[in-house]
Amino acid sequence: MKLWQELRRRRVFRLAGLYVVGAWLVIQVADIFFPAWGLPETALRYLFIAAIACFPVALVFSWSYDVTPQGIVRTEPADTSETVDLSLKRTDYIVLAALLAIGCAVVLGSVGKIREEIETGADAAPRLEKMANSIAVLPFTNLDTNPDTGYFSDGITEEILHRLSTLNVLHVLASTSSFAFRGSDETPDSISDKLGVRYLLQGSVRRDGEHVRITARLIDEHGFQVWSDTFDRKLEHIFVIQADIASKVSSHIVNEIVPAQELPAGRTTNDMEAYNAYLRGRAFFDSRAGNWKQEADAAFKRAIELDPGYAPPYAGLATLPVNTGLGPHWEDARDFALKSLELDPELPFGHATLGLVLAVLGDNERGAESLRRAIELDPSLGIAYDWISVPLRRMGLHDEANAMRDRGLEIDPLNPLLLRNAAPAASVNGDFARAEQLLLRLTGLPEPPWWIYMDLRALYMDWGRYAEAVASAKNDVRMSAHYGEGLRTANLAHAYAALGLEEDAEYWFDVSRDLWGDDEPLVADIYSLAVQGASFRQMLTDLERVEVMVAAEGPYDRQYLLSYGGLAWTHLGNPAKGIEWLEPGISLYNEKSAPEVPPGVIDYALVTHHVGPDWGIVLAQRLAFAYRHTGNERGARHALEFLEQAPSRVTLPANPSGLESLALTHALLGEANTALDHLRQALDLGWANYYGVISDPAWSQTLKIAEFEALLDGAKVNNDRQRAIVEAADAEQDFRAEFAGLLSVHAETQ
Repeated sequence: MKLWQELRRRRVFRLAGLYVVGAWLVIQVADIFFPAWGLPETALRYLFIAAIACFPVALVFSWSYDVTPQGIVRTEPADTSETVDLSLKRTDYIVLAALLAIGCAVVLGSVGKIREEIETGADAAPRLEKMANSIAVLPFTNLDTNPDTGYFSDGITEEILHRLSTLNVLHVLASTSSFAFRGSDETPDSISDKLGVRYLLQGSVRRDGEHVRITARLIDEHGFQVWSDTFDRKLEHIFVIQADIASKVSSHIVNEIVPAQELPAGRTTNDMEAYNAYLRGRAFFDSRAGNWKQEADAAFKRAIELDPGYAPPYAGLATLPVNTGLGPHWEDARDFALKSLELDPELPFGHATLGLVLAVLGDNERGAESLRRAIELDPSLGIAYDWISVPLRRMGLHDEANAMRDRGLEIDPLNPLLLRNAAPAASVNGDFARAEQLLLRLTGLPEPPWWIYMDLRALYMDWGRYAEAVASAKNDVRMSAHYGEGLRTANLAHAYAALGLEEDAEYWFDVSRDLWGDDEPLVADIYSLAVQGASFRQMLTDLERVEVMVAAEGPYDRQYLLSYGGLAWTHLGNPAKGIEWLEPGISLYNEKSAPEVPPGVIDYALVTHHVGPDWGIVLAQRLAFAYRHTGNERGARHALEFLEQAPSRVTLPANPSGLESLALTHALLGEANTALDHLRQALDLGWANYYGVISDPAWSQTLKIAEFEALLDGAKVNNDRQRAIVEAADAEQDFRAEFAGLLSVHAETQ
């Protein structure tokens, strides 16, 4: 009790209360002004940590000292009638200096962290943990004046990498990650940190007639040379050179040497032009840029023409149907994959392509078996870890699929395809931080993939982080201008529309229409804008123009126009027109992928199986609303029956956009309370799609529920906060003016 009284007498409780109130006010003010000043979001966290850390310092000060008009004095002792000298002694100054030093250290440490965030930027690529005995083989430099021979040097690099990967004691990164640093001027320690390896193998290749000189150099993570050598050989012995280099490199890392094995006849060729053609085809396949399929197809076929017994080009042809729907071309792909394995039964890439083809054709067990064999033969074949997730998930082996994907990211941490597929999976599972980190890895590359900021924008949109989506969309436009890609200003329009900034959204959509021209209707973008609550006059005009195109049966993808256009019509308040477009659109899909389905039959399960559950759910939701609105109860019941069995009702999505979609499904099924529960979860995760929901006719009945209005208020508060951030950023930097300069850059790069 005496301690309690002493604490009150020394005014410790009063100071603690004042400190808490003052710290709270400072944090509230910082929450408003930090974003406007361009400070990173984590700055607020560091400020909060500093406030907590300094609290004990303030309590110690309050116990020992008082602040009076005459300055700082020691606190008067209790129960004394004698006059006590309360002036500060030498020891008091030491104590005060120590308390001040502690407080300053905490505050300065937080400021340092904030400064580091600002200097490195929010898009700084995270560093990877380095594994023991890990090595990355960087692309060997082509020293020839003829740029076409660059594919030859890449082939040597790939083969050396494959030989090293056969050693189980080595952790060898796949070429997709290490090749990202081609021509980079980054230091070895920087590349080592970003790849997460302890050794780098560099080299150069020079061809002179029928001779080749290869120089190889092994360096450690600090840039110190461990070993180097030069190899002069005739081109006819190129595969022997590759094995020789791999053996010498491995001997300096582990006490095991790659056996100088003789490769199967089908994996080698004596025709260097055929070898170069195959490598050129693989380069186009890996780039996925421009007309890569046509270029790769021509290169692979040229290699086969020059040497019909050379296996790898057949496996290359089997990869070309990727990202396409079912059709006879997948049967052809299976034949190509089987031919490659006929020529070389242990060709890793042949087993991988066969596994993918079998999975697409529905034979998941054999597909998974073939892909497992590919990984066993070549653990560095990064693409196989991505492809194997298709059959494994279809068989319900989700744990193995996740383990394969994680393993793939270990051996190929900068593989764009692996990261691009892993990030959405993490997002759907509710792990925003991991999804963002996976994509941010690629922003630190010397030449990030052209789509990286587009995917970041999509991630931020899914999580209601519209201010960050706007910033990423701007970066996407900047990157596409410098890469000579199409300027994706429509994505910027979507982000502005989500914030209710309709004038900005309409401006950037008009820019998109002008860039693409009158012959390219942006139907998918019209649909996306309608989803975000936008409704411009030009959108309706464009849809009417598309209707003329569909009727004329011109050289357009009618399935694409009708599907996206029909969805847009339902969002824009014309459900009858939506049905009129969606029904023939789905019939066209059936004709291409399932001819046995009678025309006019709506088979949502078929769409889900071949295109994905999300697309099937969207179609069912829109048609359920449209049929009900137009009095077609039979059609509405058919759509609702599918929604009752939709996968999302079993595997609960864990990001805001997925929860919103699930809530709409329950709302259409008349399960308002369940819909509200899902929206509460979405709001806790940052849901902010206020304008998209209030403008969506499918939500019209649910909007009348009082509890739903309260949730919408929460979404609007979040939305308004982000809107203020974007408006402040636009006032500080005029992106419209910057875009005028980007147009000139884009014209020069095309």
